[in-house]
Amino acid sequence: MQEIEFRSGHLCVDTDPALCVPCQERLDRQLALLPRVYGELEAALVPAPNSGDRVTGTARPGIPLNGPAVEARAAIRGTLASWADLIVEGRTVRLPLRTVPALAAFLRRHLSWLAVHPAAEDAASEIDALLHDVLRIARPPHGHPLPIGA
Repeated sequence: MQEIEFRSGHLCVDTDPALCVPCQERLDRQLALLPRVYGELEAALVPAPNSGDRVTGTARPGIPLNGPAVEARAAIRGTLASWADLIVEGRTVRLPLRTVPALAAFLRRHLSWLAVHPAAEDAASEIDALLHDVLRIARPPHGHPLPIGA
């Protein structure tokens, strides 16, 4: 029997691939939060005019895009789509729209199935790490501008 400590601070006992109830609840909350963070990242794609945001790395003409925000949005959509594909392959259900809100809602609806899948721990860990990373981009510490295109 292997014990695994997750970021939520409780100790899970790894006896089978199923996620414990606190980890399922945490994953559900994270899936509910990801569409909101995705929207926040949309607002961060292009600095607002006269916002005081420092834009670096924009020597080329055109619209200056926040590279980390673009990548974070792609990572959210790609990760959710990947786990939704696993559910579709394992069950007789239709693929959801490829929007972040639809994918997150789909994963939440099928969370009880995913929680007992052999890849459940991988899903929980990947979504936990994803949320941690994208929140640093969507909600950076005040006074620490993110370089554009970095």
